[in-house]
Amino acid sequence: MNIKINFHQMPHSDGLETHAKSKLQKIASLFKKTEDLHPLSAELFLNAHPVHAHHEVELRIRSGHFNLASHDTGQDMYLIIDSVIEKMITQVKREKERSDDKNHKIQTEKSNFRS
Repeated sequence: MNIKINFHQMPHSDGLETHAKSKLQKIASLFKKTEDLHPLSAELFLNAHPVHAHHEVELRIRSGHFNLASHDTGQDMYLIIDSVIEKMITQVKREKERSDDKNHKIQTEKSNFRS
C-alpha cells in the first residue's frame, strides 16, 4: 500500500508519525489479498488549528474498486487518528461485503430455469 501522510501547518513529532503509520497498517492488512491485483493508495491529512485546540484529520483510500474518505475533529490528535482509522475500517469492510455480495449471486429457481 502506498501511504502518504500530509502535515498541514503543523509541527509534528516522530511519535505522531509512527503512531499514524502503525494504525494505517490495520487497514493495509485488510487488503493483503487484493493489493497485487489493484494498486492501493492511502492519504492521511493532519491539520492542527493554530488558534484553537481543534485539530482535523482526514483519511482517503483509493483503489481500483472504490474511493473512500473519513474525517474527524477534536482536541487530541492521537485520538482523532484512531477514530478516523476505525471509521475507515468500518467503511472498507462494508465495501468488501458489498463487492462479495455482487460476486456471489444467490441461486433461485428462476435463475436456474432454462428454456
